[in-house]
Amino acid sequence: MAERLPDLNIPRCGHSLYIADGQPTVTGGHTSGFVLTPTIEYFSEGQWHVVPTAYPHDAGGSVLLKSGKILLFGSHEKNLGIGQTFEVEMYDPTNHTCDGFGCLYRKRVMPSAIEMDSGKVIVAGNWYNDDGIEMYNGESQFTFVKEVAQQRAHPYLLPISGGDVLIFGDHDIHGNTITSPLVDRLRGDAFSVPLFEQWRPHSLDVISPHAAECQIAPNTYLFPITNRQTGEVSIAQVNDTIFSFFPTTTPIPVKTQWDSISYRTPIFTDQQTKRAYLAGVDKGLRLCILSIEYDKSPAPLTLYYTAPIPHLGLNQMVLTPSGNLLIAGGVNGIDNNNFSPSNQVWLVPLGDKEEYHTAATTTFPWWAFVVGCLVVLGGFLWLHRRKLRIIVTHPRQTDEEEDEKLMQQLRLLMENEKPYLKSDFRVTDAARLLNVNRSRLSACINAKTGDTFNQYINSFRVEYAKQLLISQPGIKMATVCAESGFNNETSFFRAFKAHTGKTPREWIANE
Repeated sequence: MAERLPDLNIPRCGHSLYIADGQPTVTGGHTSGFVLTPTIEYFSEGQWHVVPTAYPHDAGGSVLLKSGKILLFGSHEKNLGIGQTFEVEMYDPTNHTCDGFGCLYRKRVMPSAIEMDSGKVIVAGNWYNDDGIEMYNGESQFTFVKEVAQQRAHPYLLPISGGDVLIFGDHDIHGNTITSPLVDRLRGDAFSVPLFEQWRPHSLDVISPHAAECQIAPNTYLFPITNRQTGEVSIAQVNDTIFSFFPTTTPIPVKTQWDSISYRTPIFTDQQTKRAYLAGVDKGLRLCILSIEYDKSPAPLTLYYTAPIPHLGLNQMVLTPSGNLLIAGGVNGIDNNNFSPSNQVWLVPLGDKEEYHTAATTTFPWWAFVVGCLVVLGGFLWLHRRKLRIIVTHPRQTDEEEDEKLMQQLRLLMENEKPYLKSDFRVTDAARLLNVNRSRLSACINAKTGDTFNQYINSFRVEYAKQLLISQPGIKMATVCAESGFNNETSFFRAFKAHTGKTPREWIANE
């Protein structure tokens, strides 16, 4: 049963939410009228307590350090989301004090940050001001590290092996959707991810993704992605520098029984239960939480959803130590604008333990939660559980023979009909021709070959290109590119070298 905790003292959006020193803590943001609020609130003894900060931090950056303190930096300079600032301070949750002590290398809004094992903090991301990577030395100074190939707002910062960090995201510094497949690195050069040519990291509104929250194994993370053409939602996995689809038993549900769902958060992982969560709302303002059993392959999915909650904010949430989901403040669900943020706080009991219960806590009268619907084999059963509506999708019974049979059908389709010669041939097209689910086909290709659908298809295109180069000496590369099914020469050269280790001219010279 989800519970409503006491409201924040100050309605706020553009803030951050943490569990610091065991206490729910919100930092910064702006309040009603889009007015900066230079405050922090922490929850203790059944109520929220306000702490003044040295500076405002509306849509600023923050990171919960291993020391237990919270580093706060940057902000809109003025009310109404105008400008950026250089200002830095440290919040100590043990004595609830703030100390303004430093200055960013670049003034920033909507940055992300990650603390490295060394204690240094990497910062990247900005809004209507130049991006770039800078580093906090753990004591007092921020120094410039390098420029980025693609400027972003609220990027993912994911630490990988060798002290490196991957940097990627959905929006540029002006709020435009990024079309480039480039991923920046702290230590290496930017590189192109074929997955991002058709799919983009899911829009995260104003939630900064924190690496520890979406990590499932060392150097391995999950994040939601959206198809650039169809708008369908899926889940991606990055292991070190390898990006691929994360296989699930069914496609990501995009509707409750009433309305379509808009997913608005990063993926939150509970490493104790091996479950991950993706949250959103449907058009009827029902909170929707997708549970992912990520330790199974393919991963079973469960969709939880509530009755409508008109004033719920969905811009900041965090998993608590007991594995429950805490939501505090954010854009008001009814008005959906920055001028009337919410002050509501909700605890959704996904874990096995209860926490933050007080006499002041009220329970939302979710009469509709008494029943749920269980989706199995296209049928609907009614289920009573936790007063949450639940759609359960069970694992599909798939064995090696079924996978091999599907791969054989796919190979025959490629060899006999050559659909890959069409540059707009997509996984949905292949799935339709084979009469299978798109996610099923993608998961099968990944399981049997380790490739994404695009990588698999490009292998056939490269082989066709090689035949053209041999059979038609002197053929123009632009012609080979077009006749082999590639969208452009850049994709052609990249795929050819990935599959052969050589450029087309180098390869033909050795034949």
